[in-house]
Amino acid sequence: MNYNTVTTILETPEQVSDLLITLTGIDIYKQTRKTEYVEHRALLCHILRNKLDMRWVSISDFIKSKGKSFDHATAIHANKMYPLYKKDRFDYYDKLESNFIVKSQIEYSQISKLEVIQKKYETLEKDYFKAIEKLSNYDRKYSNGYTPNEKQYRSLDEEQKTMYDERAALVLKSFEWKQNNSEYEIINCAT
Repeated sequence: MNYNTVTTILETPEQVSDLLITLTGIDIYKQTRKTEYVEHRALLCHILRNKLDMRWVSISDFIKSKGKSFDHATAIHANKMYPLYKKDRFDYYDKLESNFIVKSQIEYSQISKLEVIQKKYETLEKDYFKAIEKLSNYDRKYSNGYTPNEKQYRSLDEEQKTMYDERAALVLKSFEWKQNNSEYEIINCAT
């Protein structure tokens, strides 16, 4: 292990990862299950979770971005196992861990929440534009059978629609009166 490095304050997962690889000489992203690789990946998960306050999904995404297959459940398991690995080789891991002075200016715990919100926003935006297009198609499809008055009615404001409806109700009522008056009832009177 190379301890001839100058202590610096680490702020990103990239810096933590690079320092771990530099100090140990172990490529933690190598696709292997050998004990030394597994334990050092567990140390990385421990530091990212407990010192940088990264969320599990963010940790797995970071490790995946380096070419290692790794999901959030693996990150959780690695973090849980780290104390056991450290217990077996306490001096080694304690000394190694002391090199990681971390100060996070970015709230990594919020990053995955923001990503989820952004994806939901993009989905809603697509759904919104699909709905607008459907409405537009619906209007084009079904407005062909409307009279000019019915088409104009759709552009009125609420107050104008109320006034129109009141007047239309009177016109419709007059049709009822005319229809009733056209049918005469014959009354026989006895003389």
